[in-house]
Amino acid sequence: MVQKIQWNGTVRENTVYLPQARPGFAAWSTVFDYGDGRIGLSFDEVLRGRNDAPAPLLEFGEAAGVPVSYASVECGSRDTVKQRVYMQSADGVHFTETGRCPRDEGSFCHIGFPDGRIIGYDVPKHNEAGTGWADSIEIRESTDGGSTWRFVRHLLKGTAPYLWRVRRLKNGSVLLMASLYGTPWGPGHLRATRNTMLPDETYVNKILTFFLVSEDGIRFSQPCYILPGLGAHEYDMAEMNDGTLLFIAGDVQGTPVGRQFVTPSPDGFIAGPVLPVRKGAPADPAVDPQGGYVPETFVPDSSGRWLLGCRRGKGFSVSGDNGENWYPLDLPGLTAIPYQPVMTRLPDGTFALYGHKGGDNAFGQCDMLISSVLLTAGNGGPELPAASALTLERMLSADRSHYLNAFSARLTGREGPLRGKTVRFRFNDYWNDDGAVNTAAQADAALILESVTDENGVAVCHADRYNNIPDIHLAYNVDAVFAGDADTAPCQGPSCTVLALTPYRDRPYPYDAWMAETVIFLSPALLSRFPDAVDRINEAASPAGLPEDLKRALEKAGIIREDENGCPVYTRAVHAGDRRRTACPMGAGDEYR
Repeated sequence: MVQKIQWNGTVRENTVYLPQARPGFAAWSTVFDYGDGRIGLSFDEVLRGRNDAPAPLLEFGEAAGVPVSYASVECGSRDTVKQRVYMQSADGVHFTETGRCPRDEGSFCHIGFPDGRIIGYDVPKHNEAGTGWADSIEIRESTDGGSTWRFVRHLLKGTAPYLWRVRRLKNGSVLLMASLYGTPWGPGHLRATRNTMLPDETYVNKILTFFLVSEDGIRFSQPCYILPGLGAHEYDMAEMNDGTLLFIAGDVQGTPVGRQFVTPSPDGFIAGPVLPVRKGAPADPAVDPQGGYVPETFVPDSSGRWLLGCRRGKGFSVSGDNGENWYPLDLPGLTAIPYQPVMTRLPDGTFALYGHKGGDNAFGQCDMLISSVLLTAGNGGPELPAASALTLERMLSADRSHYLNAFSARLTGREGPLRGKTVRFRFNDYWNDDGAVNTAAQADAALILESVTDENGVAVCHADRYNNIPDIHLAYNVDAVFAGDADTAPCQGPSCTVLALTPYRDRPYPYDAWMAETVIFLSPALLSRFPDAVDRINEAASPAGLPEDLKRALEKAGIIREDENGCPVYTRAVHAGDRRRTACPMGAGDEYR
């Protein structure tokens, strides 16, 4: 059962725009700000009326993958006109229309300025031949509220951009979110249609996600590529209180989910690793890639302690750990979630969500209008399971002479160490028995050990399985996870790959013998006791042919063991298997201090 969080504030639903003719078609809204507290809203409206514009080419409908009856929605038709509507609000509730224009002249994404200017960003629906989308982002400017526009410049000319969202950063910069959706398409192009796949291509490796930054909304930086390997093309970003950018890709388009922090620096933006989303992600993406409820739009509260998000068809959710875990919100009385929602935070702290009633509908299929949901949080925001974090550290011996096959993990929450919590340590051999790399996930680890945290939040685990194996190449992967409970959110610590056999400090030859693939290396100490050990091992067909005293010494060193029949055999080594062993003296000792 999914744990729901009770909203401790107010919830209001509003109709922002209701078409005069019913059923109406008002959809595909985007929100922007003017940099002075005013909110701008833009959306498409299809109206009945005479349309003398040329009809789109049949080749365009095929290349774009337009369903039957959608021509009026995409371009307008003989009896319908498609427009882009612009509205403005001082409080995010009451909107007035500032302008409207033919859809081909307006834009999907925008940013406003205190002087009333609007900069629009759009990928025109038609290229020069009229057989596919344009191969660039067009930047346009309006000084009359969106009624008329002038062309400013092309952006990323010669590509196949998928434009998605624009956000203004706290320093006033404009951040444009987009992706490259393969290469330009249409008749005469390498891709005949928008959804043509080249050999060995998938949506995940075809779509390259990026953002651009501009100080004036016109001249942009080079693309900063983000969220690699996710195929994210409908995603969102929030600027955290410390200036870090948090990008989150949900499953609304059936692509893998993930999140990524991007840090601004004097030398540009530095993208961190792609991090997982746990609660809220699809339980089985292979079977149900849209089975989660990771939000498609989100914003942080003013304190930066939690995030509020929403996903079409799934509702609102909240996270207290930077998007790692999402909890559905219980919002009594809420009647509908707007489709393709976009969220912002108003100057008074209110969370404002805008979208349209309906879905990907044909004209006349249902009554489509623009609506909003306004949420105001109570004191401190919703009560969430405490965020948690894990560290992982390999332990030194008591005398600090060498590292052990033992690990400590420290579990902490926002208020400090978490005591009495069960931590799971997961161990996976790096190599299979045949010497190939083990590709098993840590979630399917062959060895899982549990330990409970002490008063300092520390759990300790001893992986004795890896002791006394003298193979210098025997490595394993280890990580630590906390499953969470009613009070604390789950988390996963770092993972690392370590070698089971470790050197010693100030002790060049700590082992009598060790193995490297098919070769047994003998220490000076062992050779002083058995001067002919190298020859004996090289001449013997198996360990059974060795002198008893040498055999016992090698057993003590872990080189020889007994098989299931009680017969002496050489310990299996990585990349060696059961091949014949040879011996030689250790060439040099390890010098560590």
